[in-house]
This record gives sequence, C-alpha cells and structure tokens, in this order.
Amino acid sequence: MQRAGYLSRDGKKVLDAEGVPREILELNIHGARLCILIDDLFSALRNGNSVCTWRIKQNWMEYLGGQAGRAQVSRSGKALNIDLVNGDRYTLSLDSLREVLGYRERIAQIVELPTLPSPEATRDHLITDYCRPLSQFTVPETADRMTA
Repeated sequence: MQRAGYLSRDGKKVLDAEGVPREILELNIHGARLCILIDDLFSALRNGNSVCTWRIKQNWMEYLGGQAGRAQVSRSGKALNIDLVNGDRYTLSLDSLREVLGYRERIAQIVELPTLPSPEATRDHLITDYCRPLSQFTVPETADRMTA
C-alpha cells in the first residue's frame, strides 16, 4: 500500500446544498480536496452505513461541489474504506480516525489500495439470444377461433 494523503479535522465548515454551514473532515488525496460531513460520519460509524464523500469547491466560501464517492467501515471493522467514482480506492485506520475525531491527533494517514481487476466485459445480450426462432413455435388450431 502506498501513501496517498491525509485526513484532518480543524473545525472547517462548508456550505451544503441549502446554504447551511456544516463541519467537515477534510481529505487531501493526491492534491484533491475532498470532505466527509462530520454528522454523517458519526451516524455511519454508529450504524455501519456508508457515507458520501464530497468535492470541495471555492467561490466566496467553500461549498460542497458534488459527490466524489462513498466511504464505509470495512468488514473487519478496523478501517474506513473510501471508494471514489473514478474507481480509485483508499483506506485509513479506524483507530487513527477516532483519534482525529476526538482531537487527540491532527491528521490520519490515507493509503491507496490496489485497484480491483476489471471484470471481463460481457457482450450485450439481446432477449432474442435466449429464445428460439419464431418458426419453431407452433400455434394450435382451434375450431372456435375468433375472426376479426
């Protein structure tokens, strides 16, 4: 695993879609500025749900610029895995995340996970690929067939 960046909590706030300032955890990954909303992260850690990772945009104040991916607790419960929409995957220790959330540490290291091998592309199947030709269907003749 290769070091990719860091996560920090310094009390920074960004505007959400309604214009309400929300506290964030800032993720700096290979120079990109991303964030996770603190409230959403606490509920995700409690319930085991996934949480959105957002881009940070700057105008007159920093605001949420769009969803960049998802973050969720690993199956083992020892790490927070971050999956970005471009396919990149990152992780950080849950212990170091808790230290940052409790203000005992300033940053937590984020490392890059190896990319998953892409599944072999399957050909687009048509519904006719699974049906037999119409000529093989026989229609039973009935004496009381309705006429148009």
